[in-house]
Amino acid sequence: MDTSTPSAVVEAQNPYVHWSALIKTEHVNDLIAHPCAVKRKIFMRSQPSPASSTSARLQPSRSCILYPDILRTITLQQSPPCPATRRSTVVLADAAAVLRAESFPDVPGLQWKDVAYDAARGLKLRMYRPAVAEAAAKKLPVLVYFHGGGFCLGTFAQPNINACCLRLAAELPAVVLSADYRLAPEHRLPAAIDDGAAVLSWLRGQAASLPAGAGAEQWLTESADFGRVFVSGESAGANVAHHLAVRFGSDVAGCILLTAFFGGDERTAAESQPPAGVFLTIEMSDQFWRLSLPAGANRDHPAANPFGPDSPNLEPVTMPPVLVVAAGRDLLRDRVLGYAERLKAMGKDVELADFVGEEHGFFVLQPWGEAAAELIGVMRQFVHSSTMSGDTAPHVVEDYRGIIQILSDGTIVRSDPAVLGSPESFPDVPGVQWEDVVYATEHGGKLRVYRPAASAAAEKLPVIVYFHSGGFCLGTFEQPNFHSGCLRLASELPAVVLAADYRLAPEHRLPAAIDDGAAALSWLRGQAMLGAGAHPFLAESADFTKVFVAGESSGANIAHHIAVRHGSGQLALDPLCISGHVLVTPFFGGVERTATEAEPPAGGWFTLEASDKMWRLSLPAEATRDHPAANPFGSDSPNLEPVAFPPVLVVSARRDILHDRVLHYAVSLKEMGKPVELEVFEEAQHAFFSREPWGEAANELIRAVKHFVHRNSGGAEPN
Repeated sequence: MDTSTPSAVVEAQNPYVHWSALIKTEHVNDLIAHPCAVKRKIFMRSQPSPASSTSARLQPSRSCILYPDILRTITLQQSPPCPATRRSTVVLADAAAVLRAESFPDVPGLQWKDVAYDAARGLKLRMYRPAVAEAAAKKLPVLVYFHGGGFCLGTFAQPNINACCLRLAAELPAVVLSADYRLAPEHRLPAAIDDGAAVLSWLRGQAASLPAGAGAEQWLTESADFGRVFVSGESAGANVAHHLAVRFGSDVAGCILLTAFFGGDERTAAESQPPAGVFLTIEMSDQFWRLSLPAGANRDHPAANPFGPDSPNLEPVTMPPVLVVAAGRDLLRDRVLGYAERLKAMGKDVELADFVGEEHGFFVLQPWGEAAAELIGVMRQFVHSSTMSGDTAPHVVEDYRGIIQILSDGTIVRSDPAVLGSPESFPDVPGVQWEDVVYATEHGGKLRVYRPAASAAAEKLPVIVYFHSGGFCLGTFEQPNFHSGCLRLASELPAVVLAADYRLAPEHRLPAAIDDGAAALSWLRGQAMLGAGAHPFLAESADFTKVFVAGESSGANIAHHIAVRHGSGQLALDPLCISGHVLVTPFFGGVERTATEAEPPAGGWFTLEASDKMWRLSLPAEATRDHPAANPFGSDSPNLEPVAFPPVLVVSARRDILHDRVLHYAVSLKEMGKPVELEVFEEAQHAFFSREPWGEAANELIRAVKHFVHRNSGGAEPN
């Protein structure tokens, strides 16, 4: 077979041959694991018309009832082959660009569209529903469907997969979400399973938008019963559905596994003596596992074998009802039957349908075949036997601008982080180098190190450790506005700048962010102790005796707590010398309202409602705004009198609802004899530096910080 050009043509003699039947073991590496670049070539079968696949009445074959208490046996013979005809398929490197010799019948009265469920990764699903006139009569169950392909091939856009989902939406009827997922070997397991979980989290977010419907997909708002959500899939997709049933348990109404793709090191009888003339061979199955499992893993890996030595114990897991569909001529038949038997022995609610005349993946092989019609009937009965009600769907109990939602069942739903990014690009800052570094391996905490390129050969520079804003709930140093501000600080002070991320609430409530801030300083201390062995930017450019801790809003709150921990002896940082702290519009709170909170300045973007919501999302459960993490002078907060503070620059904005709190903080420290400087920006709002890092107020702030750093570094006052 010539695959040297994207337009290589493969001629299939049998119109019933599935694309996988054309992939021989010796060709898999050519198709997927190219040594220089991963390439995909999908071989699509030609499809007989519905008339040809159902013209002859099929006689039932002898069934084998293995588990009479859970087994429903569907007895169908394999469809007789049509006379050999020559069909040609164009083979393209792009898996989505497959030209079929014959299309499938249309299904009238259905709507479908593609929707992104994970925009950051470019992952989409195809949403199907009966036309609005029918859907409006009553809400429909939701069927989340994952395609097969050995975790290495496939997309919802393939005509046969699209045809399956059209039939399911029309004949169950249901709202069907056919989801793509990242493919191996580029993205090895558990990437596909994690993407499946992301689909359900996205769907939960849609459900949480009710009853108002703000931000929800209109089709779901109009047609979906979120209390009857089923996860399903064929082959590899059924494997994904199994793992979602384990993860989400009774949060879904049921799970449907069609000829599931499971594995194991020990061969079953059907694998040792596979059925003849089927497309899925043991060689192909093994190769798919080698391509999709983590490097070095065997087929007993938990992603492959639900009952492997390292797989989770399913006994205590609350699973939804499960419909297991087996095929008599599938080499994985024994694994599928064994799966159903093991779950039943554990007391799980399991139903088994055995299509004894069919082979692996028969639904997608012939979505308009007789077996497919019988299968849809089985699925319809399973779905409509569910007694769950839409009233049980989780609802929103806390919401911040649609970006973060806490549901009534405790689930936390976040939107795509891209929506938080700045809508505009910022000017480049030439001559600044930057690099990302992990400072906390236990949870993957990172920071971005910036330095002026010319500094490597010049004198050592002060170090600014900077924490971003976001109410402890939002943000990352990667956001263009934060990144731009740090580029300016590195270039214009000049300084080595470390912009540190921290764990966000509500997933990680305070004091997690403060602990991470302290961990970033401890990491820097470790670098100082390494001397020439430190990160090159630090070894060459950083003056560890001139370290400043800075932040904006919640980041300034972190900077305050680091000052307290260090100044009270709780945080050892020698040989670092903390020369000062810079707090820009710090995010503090308190139960008693200040004057600017009671009568907020007009036109401010940061409202009292938003401030209160951020505290509810970030403070420990049931804590008030007088918690020590929020209020430096609360009843349970540490006494700051004995704390040894280095010089502190406090920056306030006149048009900030927190202006009075910030003034009170600065005045209180000053009255305690602490070295405090206060800068008030008359026309600025809360977090003005990150909101407009190239604005006039930002220019003035950088000048003020530059003077503060130089005054407290023993250097000459800058011009």
